[in-house]
Parts: sequence; structure tokens; C-alpha cells
Amino acid sequence: MQYLIMVSFLFLLAAFPAPSALSDTIEPASQAKANEYEYPHPPSDRFESTFEVTAGYRKDSIEWNIAGNLMGTDPNILSELNWNNIDIFLLGLTYRANIGKHVYFRSHLDYGIVFDGDNQDSDYNGDNRTDEFSRSLNGVDGNNVWDGSIGIGPRFLFSESAIAVCPLIGYAIFEQDYNIIDGNQVVSAPPSTMPIGPFGGLDSRYQTRWTGPWLGIDLLLSIPITQRSLSAVVVRLTGEYHRIDFDAEANWNLRSDFSHPVSFTQEAEGSGFTAGASILWELKNRLGVHAGISFKEMTAKDGVDRTYFADGSTADTRLNEVRWRALALEAGFAYVF
Repeated sequence: MQYLIMVSFLFLLAAFPAPSALSDTIEPASQAKANEYEYPHPPSDRFESTFEVTAGYRKDSIEWNIAGNLMGTDPNILSELNWNNIDIFLLGLTYRANIGKHVYFRSHLDYGIVFDGDNQDSDYNGDNRTDEFSRSLNGVDGNNVWDGSIGIGPRFLFSESAIAVCPLIGYAIFEQDYNIIDGNQVVSAPPSTMPIGPFGGLDSRYQTRWTGPWLGIDLLLSIPITQRSLSAVVVRLTGEYHRIDFDAEANWNLRSDFSHPVSFTQEAEGSGFTAGASILWELKNRLGVHAGISFKEMTAKDGVDRTYFADGSTADTRLNEVRWRALALEAGFAYVF
């Protein structure tokens, strides 16, 4: 499905004429003067779009826990892992299109490089996180994340086209590839045999994928500007509700009793939402400057965690919950055509 998103994105860029083929009919000077203070891009039956290139910063957190068995007991939380303050350098491409007056399309593709973060790995003998027998505080460095999404829907115009309301239906994929390094054991009690203190060789990986359809809405407010080099300021508000299929796999490199490179897998279903706000300062030469903020939260529950052992056997237990949050700040350039 990830390839479908990228192919669809590129197809829409190639499928429509270049800006020179879409230029307006030249107006007489008197008519151009009369329209000087009108909204710079009024709706028409033609194809109009915006292409944005951005760079930014994203901070992630992800946490999950499993029970002692498939019934969710013995204990109800056996092991819990948290990745916090994951710092990510982000690059993004966004493409928006008004197809005639009444159809709106939006797609985006983000890729990020993980460069810092914290991890905690805790194990318990008792219910409700009691009788903790192992805890390590570890580092995160390297690996990557990427997101892809497409959506389409009707476009409703108000206030002489200054306001557009666009309900959308779409599909999205979010992937994370986190690692764990720089191990440091801070709690150790039977049955754990790990000594207290730093330990070497830790290089474990945890890779996730969140996929599914979504319903959303985009609200766009276009404010014409008649001074200096600006032609308009466009404010966008977005919101999406997602249904999620979650799966993950991990390689716990220091566990000799686990199989490698796949030590365990996880599957669950859930839901989540995204929300965002952005502003585009559109210049008279159709270039623009873009800045935005977005937030995502996805949760999957009551799934299955399957461990693969070195001797070829497997064991299943209950995946209680996985929760992922991401806050991103981005800025860049746009071309309106």
C-alpha cells in the first residue's frame, strides 16, 4: 500500500498540464485594474494546485505493554517499554489540488531521521506494575520514520470563495523504526540475573506500522492581500479520524533464547486522530512560504504478541495496548499553479 500512495502522488503531478498550459486568458488593462483587489485565485472549472516542500522537527513517544498470557493475567502487565523524547529531523512533500470547483485532493509524504531519544524497559511479577524485577534505562539513536496519506472529497465554497470546507475520505500509512542502545540496568531482582550498571552490546530494534482508512475535514480561509509582494494568505485547519491495523516486529539482539532477526511480532486493531494547522504566504509570482504544526495520536488494544524462540518454538500472550504520539513543526516553500 505504501507504494500505491507514492505512485498516486507522482501520477497526479504528471497527469495535469504544466502551469503555462493553465494560464488565464489575458485581460484588457482596464479589466485587470478592476480586478486588482479581488481574490487572486477565484474558483474556476480548471485544475489548480499547490505543491509544498518542507523541513522540520518531530518529537515522538511510543509505549506498549504485554500481559503474562492470552487471558491478560499472570500478571496483567508483565513487560512494558516506553520510548520518550524521540527527536526526528523531518522532510515532507505535500500536494493539494482543486479539480474544478467542487473536488479537492490532498496527499503528503514525510520521511524522518531519528537522532536521539530515551527508552525504558521494565518487567513485573505482580499485577498493576508491582513487584518490578527488572528495569533498564537506555538510549535511542539512528533509524527512521515515514508517513504517507492520500485523501479526496467534495469542496464547498462560501463567502465568495474565501472559505472552503472539504470533507475527505482517505488512506494512510505510518511507520517507525526505533532502536535501543547504551544499556543501563537500574533495577535487578530474581528472576533477573543482570548486574546493576551499564552493559554493552545493546542494539535492539522495534519496527511498527499503522495502516488504515480515515475520515477528515479541511477548512481553508483565503485572505487576499493588496500590498507589497503578497497576493494572499491562506490558513488551513485539518482533522482526521483513523481506523488502524497495527503490526510490529522486533529484534532483541542480546536475548540468546530468542530468534533473530525476528524475536517477536505484535498485531492489534485500534483508532486515532490527527490534527493540524498551517499558513501559506502566497507571493504574486505564485511562490509561497509555508509553516505548520501537526499532532497525531494512535492507539491499538487487545492484540497478540508472539515470541519466536531460538529452538523454533513460539509463545503467544496478550498485547494490552500500544500508544503512539507525534508532534511536528514544519516550514518550507510552496508553488501555486
